[in-house]
Amino acid sequence: MYAEVILPLAVPGCFTFGVPEGMGGVEPGVRVAVPFGRGGKLYGGLIRTLTEQAPASAVPRDILSVLDQAPIVTQPQLRLWERIAEHYMCTLGEVMIAALPGQMNLSSETRILVNPFVLDEPHRTDRAGLLIEALVQREALSMKQAGEVMGLKDPMPAIKRLIDEGVVIVEEELRDPWKPRMTTYVRLAPGSDHEEALHQWFDKLESKAPKQLHLLMRFVELSRCMSDAPVEVERNRLLHASGASSATLKQLVEKGLFETYEREAGVPAASRIDAPGPPLSPAQLAALEQVREGFREKEVVLLRGVTSSGKTELYATLINEAVRDGGQVLYLLPEIALTTQVIERLRARFGERIAVFHSRMPPHERAELWMRMASRQMASSIIVGARSALFLPFADLRLVVVDEEHDPSYKQHDPAPRYNARDMAVVLAGLHGAKTLLGSATPCLESLYNARSGKYGYAELLTRYGDVAMPGISIVDLRDAQRRRSMRGHFSQTLIDAIQGALAKREQAILFQNRRGYVPVWQCESCAWVPNCDHCDVSLTYHKSLHQLRCHYCGRTYPPPVHCPQCASNRLRMIGFGTEKIEEELGLLFPEARVARMDQDTTRGRQALDRILTGFAQGAIDILVGTQMVTKGLDFDHVSTVGILSADSLLRFPDFRAHERAFQLMAQVAGRSGRREKPGHVVIQAFDARNAVLDLVTRHDVEGFYSREAEHRRAHGYPPFMRLLSVTLRHRQEERVAAAAASLAMVLREGLGERVLGPDIPAVAWVKDRHIRNLLVKLRRSAHAEEKRFVREAIDRVFAQPEHRAVQLIIDVDPM
Repeated sequence: MYAEVILPLAVPGCFTFGVPEGMGGVEPGVRVAVPFGRGGKLYGGLIRTLTEQAPASAVPRDILSVLDQAPIVTQPQLRLWERIAEHYMCTLGEVMIAALPGQMNLSSETRILVNPFVLDEPHRTDRAGLLIEALVQREALSMKQAGEVMGLKDPMPAIKRLIDEGVVIVEEELRDPWKPRMTTYVRLAPGSDHEEALHQWFDKLESKAPKQLHLLMRFVELSRCMSDAPVEVERNRLLHASGASSATLKQLVEKGLFETYEREAGVPAASRIDAPGPPLSPAQLAALEQVREGFREKEVVLLRGVTSSGKTELYATLINEAVRDGGQVLYLLPEIALTTQVIERLRARFGERIAVFHSRMPPHERAELWMRMASRQMASSIIVGARSALFLPFADLRLVVVDEEHDPSYKQHDPAPRYNARDMAVVLAGLHGAKTLLGSATPCLESLYNARSGKYGYAELLTRYGDVAMPGISIVDLRDAQRRRSMRGHFSQTLIDAIQGALAKREQAILFQNRRGYVPVWQCESCAWVPNCDHCDVSLTYHKSLHQLRCHYCGRTYPPPVHCPQCASNRLRMIGFGTEKIEEELGLLFPEARVARMDQDTTRGRQALDRILTGFAQGAIDILVGTQMVTKGLDFDHVSTVGILSADSLLRFPDFRAHERAFQLMAQVAGRSGRREKPGHVVIQAFDARNAVLDLVTRHDVEGFYSREAEHRRAHGYPPFMRLLSVTLRHRQEERVAAAAASLAMVLREGLGERVLGPDIPAVAWVKDRHIRNLLVKLRRSAHAEEKRFVREAIDRVFAQPEHRAVQLIIDVDPM
């Protein structure tokens, strides 16, 4: 018997290993320990298929051991992996790395040991002697530890000499770091779990054991055992709440009052909450019927619902229908920031049947959820998460909801696989025979095109819940404001008045600026010198709170200059503004207001984002300033004013999707205002105040924008009328990357002609010491699979040439 194994490596294909006679538990979907490569490194590979046909090329090595008692990856998951690898032109190993939680992708660690057969090793005084002395004391060291002992960055040459001398040996150790965490709970022992018995215990302990009595009283309080809705009590929580010792609890267990039991951490007790949601409005009921009608004919339905129309309640109704007879639901969100609010609303409706999965969760929690789903030992039937939740092992998936389906955060940019979770959610649902609901106030053009062409069903919800009016939108001409000298910093008088009015009414405001940091550019007033990153072709952004210049491409930081290094002038000025500077200006304009900033810099910690959102929801923050994070589906009761500080930076971005992104961002952030009874007010500041896109935003005209943008896309051959494939080439030597890009473009044009654009030099052409060239290939929708195969063949043909092999190649199918 032979096994075809996927390895967690970016290498093409699968690898065949022999199954030793008598080895049990070998089946598709289980992980196995296998040796790979000349050094005998061990990996936790995943069995894809089993066969009795031996490989023709070479005698395969054997599987060393089976790591799982049962499959942890299902057949539908494997088919999804294959579809992703095929469509996005990557390897199955890369998909495996992205799909499995980090603790489940295993590779061995090299351990160094003293050779036990070398008895009379002379004493050494060099670095090798330090290593041998450390090995004698600690028995084994990792490669990293050996380098630290010897004071070497690369200890391999020194260790290789010791291996050749026979002084040390190396071995590979594969450890599976995942083990289920167990939590201990306390409950009343049989015979003590009724009211009369408890009274007897109270009487017995009152005079003789006051500490034990106090522990019992705290247990009754925490467990609510005398009520109709008792809850479980964790052992550690009970001891902390009562101030009792473990010995006190042990005594009560020995007396027969309590008993303890264990359950896997994170596994909720079986509980069902089927609380009814708020009554659906006539508009919601009509949209719900449209969705159901669409599902009768199509597998995918697009729901266009204006902001604050109650799409989430409509989702909840459909989720309830899917799970009430045992089905599972996947609810995808583009940002982790959104999960907190959505989970609170869904938990109030469905209780502990909600589980959460995203990349900011601790690794062990992600692994635990995966293993519980794989073993079918899970009470949760509704999974809420960001794009990585797509890969979980579902057993009976009935419905996939993709909220804010237009959002570019659904696209994985780096590393491979560079998949779009929205598109792959449709594939996943198809593999399970489930339905997919795509929802957004501003759907992407591809989804609207699919709905218009009949590929998707279509439903509309164009009335805000409670018949609240859409927010009024004002455009401020910054040219005119500057000419009149009515600007205060980066705020027009119109925006200042709007914020002041909101604060006077004890309402809240959200300000959007799509650039973090304090200022994006420092410049010498004498010679126009600008500080750039030493490793990237990009100017440095100043972060005032840290008093440092930072490269937003490679992450390196630099001290701010005190004078110009070119002309020695100390006249340095700051140009532009980011969220940090806006926060500072707000403190000067509104000294009594409580201001918070939400961007990548302030939300790095695991709890930082939750603290900001909770504070804003509870009214502890008056003004929230942030980047794109503030535009994405957040729902707050008291936000009446929204300000967009610079619409021009969105409209002038050098990308064919710039106008679509700008329209979506502005429409979405505008929708954060006036979500309850009072209509909101939005102020958009722009130098190009007469831009046609801004006019469409003020009128909330999605259909008008779609018609305008679709006309341009059709004329120039861009999605949704064509599909795109982006090829990026990188190398430290500019002439080598330029030559490889030119050769690849020439070969691609042999089959695709003028649909190959480039190679071009991007605006940022040097990142992390590597020069960059880009190619863009337009693929016909009707033949994109065949044309992708031609692109793959062309790449293999060009990169088979020795002079091009060292050039790094990145393929991005359907780039965003």
